[in-house]
Amino acid sequence: MAARAPAPLGRQLAWVVSAIFFFALVGVEAIHLRSTRASLQRQLESLAQDAATSLGLSLGVLLRGGDAALAETVINPAFDRGHYARIEYLGPAGERLVSRSLSPVQGRYPEWFAALLPLHAPTAESLVSGGWRQLGRVQVTVHPRFAYEQLWTTARDTLIYLLFIYVASLLALRLVLRDLLGPLAAVETAAQSIAARQFVTLRLRPSTRELTRVVEGMNALSRKVNDAIEAETRRAEKLQDAAYRDQVTGLLNARGFSARFQSSYESDGEPFSGVLALLEIGELAAVNRRLGAERCDALLREICAACQETAASAAGFAARWSGAQTVLVLPRLDADAARQGLAALRQEARAAMKRAGVARQDRIACGAVETRDGSVSLRHLAAAAEAALLQARESADGVVVLRTAPPPPEAARPAAEMLALVAEALGAQRVGLAAQMVYRVSDHRALHTEILARLRDAAGREYRAAEFMSALGAQGLHEELDRAVIERVLAEASAELLPISVNLSIRSVERETFVQWLLGRLRHEPAASRLVFEMAENAVVRNESACAAFARALDATGTGMALDNFGIRRDSLALAQRLRPAYIKLAGAHTAAMVYNSGARFYAESLVAAARQLDIPVIAQSVEDEAVFQAIAGLGFAGYQGNLGGRPSAWPVKV
Repeated sequence: MAARAPAPLGRQLAWVVSAIFFFALVGVEAIHLRSTRASLQRQLESLAQDAATSLGLSLGVLLRGGDAALAETVINPAFDRGHYARIEYLGPAGERLVSRSLSPVQGRYPEWFAALLPLHAPTAESLVSGGWRQLGRVQVTVHPRFAYEQLWTTARDTLIYLLFIYVASLLALRLVLRDLLGPLAAVETAAQSIAARQFVTLRLRPSTRELTRVVEGMNALSRKVNDAIEAETRRAEKLQDAAYRDQVTGLLNARGFSARFQSSYESDGEPFSGVLALLEIGELAAVNRRLGAERCDALLREICAACQETAASAAGFAARWSGAQTVLVLPRLDADAARQGLAALRQEARAAMKRAGVARQDRIACGAVETRDGSVSLRHLAAAAEAALLQARESADGVVVLRTAPPPPEAARPAAEMLALVAEALGAQRVGLAAQMVYRVSDHRALHTEILARLRDAAGREYRAAEFMSALGAQGLHEELDRAVIERVLAEASAELLPISVNLSIRSVERETFVQWLLGRLRHEPAASRLVFEMAENAVVRNESACAAFARALDATGTGMALDNFGIRRDSLALAQRLRPAYIKLAGAHTAAMVYNSGARFYAESLVAAARQLDIPVIAQSVEDEAVFQAIAGLGFAGYQGNLGGRPSAWPVKV
């Protein structure tokens, strides 16, 4: 049985203080009633004795002749006052001469009250004498009804006053506790945030010394950890710049460009479709000698900034491909639009050279290639762009755009055929699943299983995501594939003992209908706590607000979200700090570079250290052989994934 969560401190204090105050009020009421009851009892006894004495004296004066009728005229007025239960006048021999008694009458008080606080009805006696002769005696028994009524009124009024005081005291206690414990609630929230690696600073000054010291200590801790994280983040950014950025222009270098292109388009994400262009500044060495290094660098920065602006306008990016060449990714442009944009860019570059004092500005050439086939790799696109650049050097306007990139050596299905296959496979539910294990670096124990989508044609041949993602995106079928994969995973999850990760498309997450469907499926799914949904960093950046809302919704179901192909952007760590994923997977391009590039290793080590401060495990992807594993072994990675641990295989395993 799960332990019951403890009650909040404020509630516990309120209960304890109110209970103590309640028992104190009950005690006050009991003592007051006991004292009042004793006082009334004494008054009853005194009243009985006074009445008996008074009647005895009056009868002694009036009854010297022994007239009983006269005695009754004396007794009746006293009895009619109603305070007496019985008055009797007895003769010398004990005979009853006059007797008056009151029939039982319920007073204005409840019977249980009289039973709870009983009052004794006292009887007093007085002798009646005339001179030296004894004429008899008078017995008076007091009726306690009026005493009960007075006691009941006193008890009721006292209880009302005490209850009013009790309620007013509780309200005052609530206000006091709110003022005293308000800072404590803020401290509790801050402690939970720190436990979640969100290092907040409390901006309050409690009125109590102890809480003030706690707040100061927590703020000091948050500042120190924040400073450590920021220092690691800055170090990681510097190392990333050194390894993947050109120090002159600030653009990505060739290595950084390859890593970003591979992460964005050559993983299981959406393949590249658009234009890849190269801009070349001819005879750059001569320009450098003529202008000097400083002025030449300023010219390069101006031209590269124009290249970056042109690429960004087409939702792409630029990088310094070599000393004299800049590469541009233009995913939203076709050949005609790219030609116009590159011609304008060339004119802008020529104007910059003229302003810098370069005599000849016609040595700038632009070569580009358009592709709509997602299976074409960066290597083949770059080769085609180089071929276009050769033609551009000899052309009149200096711009050449090839409309079709050469196909890769391996055969691929024609685009129209792949479009039909994707639609048919999804419609016929021919969705297969493959799995690849993620292992712990320290002891090679399995950490979790990543599920990979496959589509099968009518003949049973399977296609990897990289082969059909372009056709899938062209038809807008990301949500249909994600739903089919998730349904299959949930149906087979009981056969998998390890946690399971599933890749999701940003196109699906951006659709409210898909998110609500998924949350509804997960709320009643026992395996939800073992599921993690992975999203590529580039996809998350495209719509961070939707991904953040999606991550919060997943938390409510016990499911996690992770970042895949991580570390490509300069602000990657800031993104991880905002989203707090279950883990991050370093992009495979970084992993491969660690074997031969010390800068890539230093960057990975710094990134892992910063992520550890945030309590986010880092997993290395594309660990294909022992050399790559040895490169990452001592850097602090929590796990690794790649063909070294086994190629993807059918899931679930049929026994």
